[in-house]
This record gives sequence, structure tokens and C-alpha cells, in this order.
Amino acid sequence: MKKQFLAFLFLAAVTLFAGFQLQAEVKNKPILGEWLYEVSEAPSGYEKGSLIFSEKDGQTICVIKLEAGELAVSNLKIDKEKVSFTTTVDGNSINVELKREDNKLIGKVDTPEGPKTLTAQKK
Repeated sequence: MKKQFLAFLFLAAVTLFAGFQLQAEVKNKPILGEWLYEVSEAPSGYEKGSLIFSEKDGQTICVIKLEAGELAVSNLKIDKEKVSFTTTVDGNSINVELKREDNKLIGKVDTPEGPKTLTAQKK
């Protein structure tokens, strides 16, 4: 009887863990794809581009695509309604905090010149 209870408890724990993993995967699916962004008052070449969210090795990743090339993103965090990450522009660390609203991302970019507003629309 004790073995059956322990087996049931183990099975319940595995099922619960798998459910949380599946929920985390499903939660990030709406963010995947290309988001066309604009940053108010950004220097030339950085004011427009794309945030490209994809999956690699089971993890959600992001790349910033500009006319002049791409910027890597680090510290990517995706919550139910919030997205945040860090990137480096001309040797400066830039923090980005966004809020998801339907097919839009709206938020702020902390730059050495001060905060700027970023808006993005899903392509």
C-alpha cells in the first residue's frame, strides 16, 4: 500500500511539473515572430527596426535587426504581460522594458541620453 501511494505521489509530481513546463511554453508562443518597432528620438539608424523572437534549444531568444546589422539581446525575461532585456549599442548597455498589449509592445528604453519610448507592432 505504501509503495502504491509513493508511486501515485511521484506520478502526480511528474504530471504537475510537466504541466508547468507546458504552460511556460504556451505562454511565450504569442511573442514569437517579428515585431516592427520605433523608438522616439533615437539616433539615426536605431529609430526603426525589428525585434525578432524565436526559439532555440527550447528557449525563447531575441535579436534586434537594424538597417546596419543585428544586435544581440541578453537577460531576456518574458512574463505574462512584460518583456525585458538588455542590449549593447556603441559600448553602452541599454535596458528595455516592454508591456504586451494584444499585438503591441509598448515601453521604455533606458539610454545614456535618457529614457525613450519604444512601440512595436507584430508583423
